[in-house]
Amino acid sequence: MSSQAFELKGEMSLLSVLLLSATDMSEIQATLDEKRENAHQLLDRSPVIVDCQKVSEQAAGLDFVQLRKMVAETGLIPVGIRNLPEALENTASESGWALLRQGHSRVRATTLPEKTEVADVANADAVDSGGDNGGGADPVQRLRVVQRPVRSGQQIYCPDGDIVVMQQTSAGSELLAGGSVHVYGALRGRVLAGVQGDKTARIFCQNLEAELLSIAGRYRLLDDIEDDLKGQAVMVYLEGEKLKIAPI
Repeated sequence: MSSQAFELKGEMSLLSVLLLSATDMSEIQATLDEKRENAHQLLDRSPVIVDCQKVSEQAAGLDFVQLRKMVAETGLIPVGIRNLPEALENTASESGWALLRQGHSRVRATTLPEKTEVADVANADAVDSGGDNGGGADPVQRLRVVQRPVRSGQQIYCPDGDIVVMQQTSAGSELLAGGSVHVYGALRGRVLAGVQGDKTARIFCQNLEAELLSIAGRYRLLDDIEDDLKGQAVMVYLEGEKLKIAPI
């Protein structure tokens, strides 16, 4: 009787996309450093695709060896690179990059924001509550309230406080909060609370359909969630080192 060494299965996964808007390696490094400082829990061992669509005409200025090293040092796992000019494909491949098909991947991907776009999603829909800064530095944002649905591809980020979404979130969206997350509707996409390491943070929602839940780096995927909790109003919290989900 013959035996098989492995089974090849298709799987729909969430990947981040690092959409380059510059080829200057120092600019890319500065953006990666900022992301590592502000969202290290999200970046840790997260697979990422590098997309060169915006810089294809200047892509010859990229140092592919250095780029791969920089991405890995941030904590991300470089899956591959796409939308490169054909003339540069051999150079990228010899530098250790996997060449991915042009255009959109079959996985649902969430774009990693550019440096100027970090924490700047859906500002028109948000109500900030940070207290008086006494005329000094910008106030620390303790609460971010989002009045409208969060669409696929949007990232809402509040590094030092809570996020409250008054409606639903879509598949492919991301919520990242230093504190807790409250969603008064269907919760889909990726939700990360306590991204700065706060183990007391919690996630509340009216309808659990999230693809990924995380508190202080501990996470669970939708496939790992009990069927009787899916679609229900729940609270997510940490008990020791284990992520727990309880109906409310």
